[in-house]
Amino acid sequence: MSHNIIGGEGERKALLVISTILIAYIVLAASFFIVLFDHGFYDRSYDKYGTYKELGVEGIRQITDNLINYLISENTEINKIPALITFTADERSHLVDVRNLIRRGKHIALLCLLGLAAIILRLRAKGWLAEDWRKMLRYGGYAVAAMLIALFSMSYLGFDSAFGSFHQAFFPQGNYMFPSDSLIKTMFPDEFFRDFAVRMGFHILVMGLILYFLGSRFALGRTKPEEGKKRKKKKREKIMERR
Repeated sequence: MSHNIIGGEGERKALLVISTILIAYIVLAASFFIVLFDHGFYDRSYDKYGTYKELGVEGIRQITDNLINYLISENTEINKIPALITFTADERSHLVDVRNLIRRGKHIALLCLLGLAAIILRLRAKGWLAEDWRKMLRYGGYAVAAMLIALFSMSYLGFDSAFGSFHQAFFPQGNYMFPSDSLIKTMFPDEFFRDFAVRMGFHILVMGLILYFLGSRFALGRTKPEEGKKRKKKKREKIMERR
C-alpha cells in the first residue's frame, strides 16, 4: 500500500515537472511567433536603423511580408518567390536554414501542446487535476520567470557572445557571416535581434504574470479560506468517526 502511495506521488511530481517544462517552451515559442508577425516591430526597427532611409519603404515591406510568409511555410521554395530573389545565393541559403529551424521549433511546440494535454488527461484520470492544475500554472510562471531573467541577461550583458554561440550551435555549416553592406545585414543588423529578444521578453513577462495569477490564491474561483476551513473540519470529523 505504502509502495503504491510513494509510486503515485512520484508520478504526480514527475507530471508537474514535465508540465512546467512544456509550459515554459510553449510560452517561449508563442512569444517568438508574436514578435515574428508584429509588422509594427519591423517598421520601428527599419526606421531606427536607417533601413527605410537607405532602401526605401515599400520595397522593404514587400520583401519582409514575403520573407515572413516563407519562414512559416512548410514546403515553399525560396527561389520561386520573386521578392526574395533580391537576396544573394548565400543569403537565401541561410534563410533556408532559418526556415528549417523555425519549422522544427514549431513542430516541437505542437508536440509540447499535445504532451501537456496528455498530462492533463492523466492528472484527471488519477483524480489529481482539481488540486494540481493551479500548481502547473504557478510552476509554469516560475519557469517563465527564470527564462525571462536568462533572456534579459543575454540581451543586455552578453548579447554578442550569446548571439555568436547561437549561430555556431544551430548553423554549424557557417553560412551566416555576411558583409555589413549586404541586404540581409542592412535589413537585420545584430541590434535588430537584440530588440527582437527584448520584445520577446515583454510578451514572456505578460504571459508569465498571467500564469502566476491564474495559479495563485488571488485568482477568481479560488476556494475561499472559510470554505477551506470547513472542508478541513469535515475531514477531521470523518477521521474521528472512523476511530
